[in-house]
Amino acid sequence: MEQFLERLVIESVMGLQNGLVLALVAAGFTLILGVMNIVNFAHGEFYMAGAFAGWLALKFGSGIVGFWGAVLIAGVVVAAFGFAIERSLFRTTHGGNPFIPLLVSFGLALVLQQSALTIFGTIGKYMAPPIKASVPFFDLEFPLYRIVIMGVAALIMLLLWLFVTRTKWGVWIQATIQNREMAACMGVPVPRVYQLVFAVGCGLAAMSGVLVAPIFSVDYSMGSDIIVAAFIVVVVGGLGSLPGTMLAALLIGELEAIGAIFLEGSQPQILSLVVLMVFLVFRPNGLMGERGLE
Repeated sequence: MEQFLERLVIESVMGLQNGLVLALVAAGFTLILGVMNIVNFAHGEFYMAGAFAGWLALKFGSGIVGFWGAVLIAGVVVAAFGFAIERSLFRTTHGGNPFIPLLVSFGLALVLQQSALTIFGTIGKYMAPPIKASVPFFDLEFPLYRIVIMGVAALIMLLLWLFVTRTKWGVWIQATIQNREMAACMGVPVPRVYQLVFAVGCGLAAMSGVLVAPIFSVDYSMGSDIIVAAFIVVVVGGLGSLPGTMLAALLIGELEAIGAIFLEGSQPQILSLVVLMVFLVFRPNGLMGERGLE
């Protein structure tokens, strides 16, 4: 019984870490979906691109940049790339057939993934953690960097929430989520809101990719799994709701982590899919969303 309780606590902490990182990725995803009504299948590839951007920043500027500088550089570079993608690929799809941007994002995901495979190959890239110390945790030595990740992810989510709720641009984002046509009639520059939200969403995904790079290897396929989890979080949390996204991400993170005690391999992920189906059937608006998938 004592061993079970120890593992339960350990898995709960791991679930908290995974949930906070997932919240960062899903926050950008839910803003893009809520504001632009685009299911961005390429969001996971921006997460992957951020990890590679951080790895390159450290490789060619390790003595100057530093790990936290690489996080910021990756966020800015991928956000700028996302801005260019929105202007070049998605701008003409707004207000039209919703399947067009869906197909565009799917094609973009394939292009980005295959480009990464061609440039970087199949072997994962290693990124050393900026903090190598550990703290005693039951019978384990728990890496201090994992605790730092939790704090950094929570801080970024707090800053994002303050931006959305306390600034003029944030008010415009909320208005566009609720009713983009009415927002445009009230003078909200909806196209500029689209550009900002897509860039910010890509930047958040990129920073998340760098943060987890010291824990997992950086490879061309790392975005494939995170996009599924992010979509589940968005549906469960509610479109455009940052508090709902945070709550749902923590729920999914804990569910899969604790489920790993009783299930093997990838089976804990089935629990997340079950939660997704339950919410789609019985509460399509999610935990804190005002509208469901359209």
